[in-house]
Amino acid sequence: MCSLTKGPAPNPQLPDVKKAARLFSRDDKEWHFMVQNDFATNGNDGEAMYMNKRWNLQSEWRLGYMEEHGQEVETHFGRYFGKMQWLFVNVGLDWRTREGHGGNDPEDNLFGQTNTKNSRSVGHIGFQYTLPMLLVLDVRIDTDGQLRSQLMREDIPLTPRMRMDLMYNTDLEYMAGLRYVLDKTWAIRAHYDSDMGLGVGMTMSY
Repeated sequence: MCSLTKGPAPNPQLPDVKKAARLFSRDDKEWHFMVQNDFATNGNDGEAMYMNKRWNLQSEWRLGYMEEHGQEVETHFGRYFGKMQWLFVNVGLDWRTREGHGGNDPEDNLFGQTNTKNSRSVGHIGFQYTLPMLLVLDVRIDTDGQLRSQLMREDIPLTPRMRMDLMYNTDLEYMAGLRYVLDKTWAIRAHYDSDMGLGVGMTMSY
């Protein structure tokens, strides 16, 4: 009599299932490096990350060619929580300087605190949370007691090769950009930044 409880035939591509599972688990915990940099007419901006499935060390920079465009560097280290990893709790450093801006800049941010977007050198603690439509909400408080929040969406697909980036934060800074993807490494990008103005250039991704 044929057995009705016979399971599926073994997969010939996985002769040792337990060993394959161990290799998958090990690869899943590996650390990976990525970097993206925009070489534009108004400055150089980008980000780098060294991460695995739970931990992430990331750094972002915006380096203007002129003093009034300023320089900014932010670094974060933290951990993703939850099955879907929507929540990223982190600590970090935030440094920026910008010269040549006077009375036209806002004195306060949206929280009613003194706006420090032109001069800042602080540590901070905060979180990033991925909202519906893949909007990323970034909330933090720094070592001077300043609150800051930012809403950003990158890589919005407009066509198979065209992408849009959008950002706005409580320091009243904003950015909008378009990228035309040439291949997995290079893209043509145009963007407008409230601090650095209009820029056109090439973006490299690795």
